[in-house]
Amino acid sequence: MQRPLVVFTVFYITGILLGDLTSFKVSVALGLVIACFFVAVAGYVMAWRFSGRVLMVLFLLLGLFYSRLFIEASKTPLVDYTGRQVALAGRLVSGADIRSDKVFYLFEARELIKGEERQPVHGLVRLSTRDLEHIYAYGDLLLVKGRLFRPDTPGNPGAFNYRTYLERQGIRVTLTANNDNGLQKTGEDGGNALGRLALSVKQKLSTAATYTLSPSNGAVLNGIVFGIQGLIDQKTRQAFTETGVVHILSVSGLHVGLVLAGLIGLFGLLKLRPALIAPLATPVLIFYALMTGLEPAVLRATIMALLLLWAHHLGRDQDWPTTLAFAALVILLWNPLQVYHPGFQLSFAATWGLLYLTPLLKKFIIGLLQGLPQAIIHGAAIGIAVPLAAQLATIPLVAWYYNMISPVSILANFLAVPLTGLILALGLLAAGMGLVWLPIAGFVNAGTEVVIELFMGLIVFLQNLPGAVIYLATPPILLAILWYGGLFYAAGYARTEAGSPHRQKLKGWAPAGVALTILILIICWPGPGAQKLVVHFIDVGQGDSILIQTPGGKNLLIDTGGRPEEYQKGTGTGDQVVSPYLRKLGINRLNALFLTHPHEDHCGGAVYLIKNYPVDLVLASTTGANISNVEASTGSPPNKKKKENAAIPSGYLSLLKLMEEQGVEVQKAVAGDSIELPDLAIEVLWPEANYSVEGDAANNSSLVLKLTYGHSSFIFTGDIEVEAQQKILQKGSDLKADVFKVPHHGSRSLLPQLVEKVDPSIAVISVGAHNSFGHPAPATLELLDKKEITTFRTDLDGAVIVETDGKRIEVRKGKKE
Repeated sequence: MQRPLVVFTVFYITGILLGDLTSFKVSVALGLVIACFFVAVAGYVMAWRFSGRVLMVLFLLLGLFYSRLFIEASKTPLVDYTGRQVALAGRLVSGADIRSDKVFYLFEARELIKGEERQPVHGLVRLSTRDLEHIYAYGDLLLVKGRLFRPDTPGNPGAFNYRTYLERQGIRVTLTANNDNGLQKTGEDGGNALGRLALSVKQKLSTAATYTLSPSNGAVLNGIVFGIQGLIDQKTRQAFTETGVVHILSVSGLHVGLVLAGLIGLFGLLKLRPALIAPLATPVLIFYALMTGLEPAVLRATIMALLLLWAHHLGRDQDWPTTLAFAALVILLWNPLQVYHPGFQLSFAATWGLLYLTPLLKKFIIGLLQGLPQAIIHGAAIGIAVPLAAQLATIPLVAWYYNMISPVSILANFLAVPLTGLILALGLLAAGMGLVWLPIAGFVNAGTEVVIELFMGLIVFLQNLPGAVIYLATPPILLAILWYGGLFYAAGYARTEAGSPHRQKLKGWAPAGVALTILILIICWPGPGAQKLVVHFIDVGQGDSILIQTPGGKNLLIDTGGRPEEYQKGTGTGDQVVSPYLRKLGINRLNALFLTHPHEDHCGGAVYLIKNYPVDLVLASTTGANISNVEASTGSPPNKKKKENAAIPSGYLSLLKLMEEQGVEVQKAVAGDSIELPDLAIEVLWPEANYSVEGDAANNSSLVLKLTYGHSSFIFTGDIEVEAQQKILQKGSDLKADVFKVPHHGSRSLLPQLVEKVDPSIAVISVGAHNSFGHPAPATLELLDKKEITTFRTDLDGAVIVETDGKRIEVRKGKKE
């Protein structure tokens, strides 16, 4: 058997996947492992021909057993206390993850305290607190008071599943500490002494960047050097992501390689004997891995670096596929569910690409550059081949997880990696100096600041190049399989000699490969199909956001959702919910954006969307359709104070100014207006052109729209309350519709006469779970039930996706049962 460890690792991973997808009992899985082990021993003793296959089965069963064991061991009785105030005693098993407004810890619960009674418990808890003044350390014993939560499953299809993400780390519950005495240190347990020392040193070293650089550059430096991510702002992270160099911001294989190269260079300057390199470098690499948090990419790189060092030290040959498989096996024995971690997958895929594809690409590029000076040829070949190999190997994964590809990634990595090495060296030097005397660190970091500014300027320049990033819909898995199959085939073909039997054999497979490619493309390509209208009632929590995909390929959005202070911060529902939803559908442009009324739970997300998406047209209600209207309500002329009109939040003015700066056309929509598209019409039913509101009555100025496609129709009602409903009924408009978006999140203001007039078969309530407003009102639910209307709620059903061909209507729910 060639490369048996590679084969066994593949079977081990297969077993992990089976264990996660099935409900095998741990005892049954263990019994199968023991039985197979004895069969394998017998096969070895008796020299069976099939003993290798028995070992394959053994590793598969080991994967099955370990995944089931990990899943069962992570279960905790604390899930029975979710939603309740609790007091827990236990210890911290991680360092502090400091953010701008809160701190996160990983807490191992040992006791549940009920008055004077202490009940033994077990379970990992992700702990958050707003106490930024008291930072606790790994191994500290704490008394924690707060409310337990279990993350909900995502409501939108394809959305990030925070519950699953935590469970794959062995975490079942989160706890938000009380503001008053939520955390109290009761002692120290020590934990792993080396781990505690590493995290303590990391905390001390990172202060040099914190105190001697600007906040943004200090956060970038600590990210690059120590993998500290919490204080890196969203704008910086997005720039690195869109240019394909986000791996630089967190310690990865690149950083471990640079540290190893630096150590070897230092040992050379000190003229140390080569025999000392491996023994001296090993503890440094292990300590650096512990400091940076043992992320999958760091573990992979550290294990491979140590194997390389010791193979060279002992004079052994090294086979990179076996080394890569060994690193994967070690990580997955520590936590089998790391196989699902994007960092694990991207790190191993990129490393495979670097080791398997780089030599071939380098040879190809050298051939293209013949005629240039040799130094330029070889420098350019390796500079282009390395990032190109990594990108080719990770494109399907990047498209799957981030819904994007970055054409400038190769150039960005080519230019950024040398600067990263310089920043890492200066950062480590300054951090060490800072332990002695902080002003010396400040002197070194004066140079570091210049390099980081140059570095950031380069990244932002590349980000702003036309076509720097392409967002695309989540690709089908079959396309990913086709991509990797094509890479293996092309690389295998390039490795063989012209005219060799192996190349002839590969040529023979070409027609079958072409046929398979065509078949997969036919399966994955949506094709014209039936001309359907799709309306997505996106789960944005307590707010509204409705996406309309027309049969002709237009994308219209009614409201954007929003969280408190999103107008000011520009982050919340827009970037965390609505934008990912659009990206996963491959939507990069909005043909129209309807803003029903200025309240933040309907328009807050527009701040991010306007900055990051081309928007052809914004249609707003009479309350806030232009800046002059809003300034008249919220502004204060130089010599005269005006009382702010509560109907229009002040943050809405900034949104309108932003749209003006971005050159987005904003029009007022009033009753009687309409948008005509092929086979589809949208009619504005409310408000009237002369309708105005005061005080808190902006809800009644909400746009009310009727969409008609064939024989199917929808009514979208914003947040209209009794007054607006009565006026709409008095107008006598045709309100009959199949699908009815219930006004104002299902509040008690819904009039029975409006329901009677619309006479829908389907009602949708966009509402947040456990909201403080009591939405939806029991009376509203009772009314809809009495009318025998099928009612969907985004808090219970997640996104509600309605499809129609103009005749039949189908409804899908985003939340899995």
